[in-house]
Amino acid sequence: MKIAIASDWFYPKVGGIEAHMDELARHLLDAGHEPHVITHDYRYLTPYNDGFPYPVHRFRGSVYLRDYHISLSPGQLWRINGLYKSVDFDVTHVHSIYSPFSIAVANLSRGIRGVPVVATNHSFFGEPRLGGVIKSLLRYYLRRMDAFVAVSTPVAEDTRKLLGRSLGNRIVTTIPNGIDVEYWRPPEEEEREKARDMLNLGGNEIALLYVGRMTERKQAHRLPFVISKALEMSGTPKYRIRIIIIGNGPMKKALESNLDATGLRERAILMDFIPRQNLREIYWAADVVLMPGMLEAFPIVGLEASATGKLIVGRNESGLSDLIVDGQTGFLSYSEEELSQKLAAVLSRTELIPRMGKEARERAEREFSWDVILKRLLEVYRTAINRAEEFDDRYLLYRAIRRIAG
Repeated sequence: MKIAIASDWFYPKVGGIEAHMDELARHLLDAGHEPHVITHDYRYLTPYNDGFPYPVHRFRGSVYLRDYHISLSPGQLWRINGLYKSVDFDVTHVHSIYSPFSIAVANLSRGIRGVPVVATNHSFFGEPRLGGVIKSLLRYYLRRMDAFVAVSTPVAEDTRKLLGRSLGNRIVTTIPNGIDVEYWRPPEEEEREKARDMLNLGGNEIALLYVGRMTERKQAHRLPFVISKALEMSGTPKYRIRIIIIGNGPMKKALESNLDATGLRERAILMDFIPRQNLREIYWAADVVLMPGMLEAFPIVGLEASATGKLIVGRNESGLSDLIVDGQTGFLSYSEEELSQKLAAVLSRTELIPRMGKEARERAEREFSWDVILKRLLEVYRTAINRAEEFDDRYLLYRAIRRIAG
């Protein structure tokens, strides 16, 4: 199949959607399909290197919202229409139902070109300003999608609630992000030792890892209090732990202040964002991954941690509940207090760390490897193609003119 993969958000911007689109395209290519990524030009992040093994089409839009990495214009869509004419796509897969570019390409694909559309929702609707107006607009402009995918059960429920009656007889299928289990793997003993030496970790130290943005929702700035309480509950001395925190964001100063307030600053290693390919060694060095964030759609960090054989301690109000089996591959909590309790249980029973990490790795291979995820997505593509065969008269006049004009 020839598959268009479209979104406002793609490299050189770095994030979960961007990583997912890239890996999806690579695995489609390996499976014998022809993926094309369609996005805008990211003019403020140039120069960039598009050395991808699949075509990446960047279309400049006259409207560019730099802070949101959004770009759109009629001329841009005209040129995208030309690409559809030349490539003759079988299906379009847009990413994020909140991306204006995705929505515009989807309507062009389904309405103008007659190419079926699958839309993946990667996040929660939340409570935006003018939420009622935005919801009405989304219901109107999303009516042309043939099938929806949600990256977790909570996101699927949120999508159904958002669309309401406008969903009609269309389905929302829960398919999580995939992970390359060949690359993201547990370390050999010598690899783990080398990774820990790189961070100057002692042999008996328990390394607690956080990776991600430092925002209010991610709750990274609350980790010093969570960890301090867990140490108190478990009777673990501070010198037995090291805290590795990778990321940046508006709550970083609050994090640093809280590390000082709890006396944990000297036990912490703080790093800015690092390239994703360099994170594997960090996971190898760690023992426990902490994920205190709320309303996580389906965290890539959680997939990486599980695939590398790490026990996760996190919050249950998110897509993390689809990834972790509480008490088997990690621990989930409903409050900050419970998060401390679960971490304290791990610190008191360190034999859980390798045992549950092994379970996490096995589950990642079984349920989240790209081999599994790609098969499920291809089934949704076929469903969308079958649905597209239904009669649609909205653009009947345009299609008649297009046929006459050749």
